[in-house]
Amino acid sequence: MHYPDNQDVDKAVAELLRVLGAHDMQDWSVPAGSLEWSCWTTAAHIAHDLLAYAGQVAACPADAYLPFDLAVRPGTAPREVLQVVTACAGLLSSALATAGHGYGSGPSVPNPDPHRG
Repeated sequence: MHYPDNQDVDKAVAELLRVLGAHDMQDWSVPAGSLEWSCWTTAAHIAHDLLAYAGQVAACPADAYLPFDLAVRPGTAPREVLQVVTACAGLLSSALATAGHGYGSGPSVPNPDPHRG
């Protein structure tokens, strides 16, 4: 099984920025495709999850998610929300690159392959 590593995160955020960055001057209060959430809320949620995963990888808690949260201020421009996504992705990428394990399922599951970081 392949656990996401820092290169996967870097590729994913580069693609996200390529696709969404072209639309950062548009109205992000509209639904994100078929979702009930707006484009803005969806992007903020992506940032939130990237940061949460970074914390899990860095701390490697045994049985729970860490009790912290990311709040993107309401009214933040889409371009700035994408900067928050970029920052959170960078933190996750760095955590994966230095932790010596990938991120699987559960609160924090070490990568079973010791040759992959």
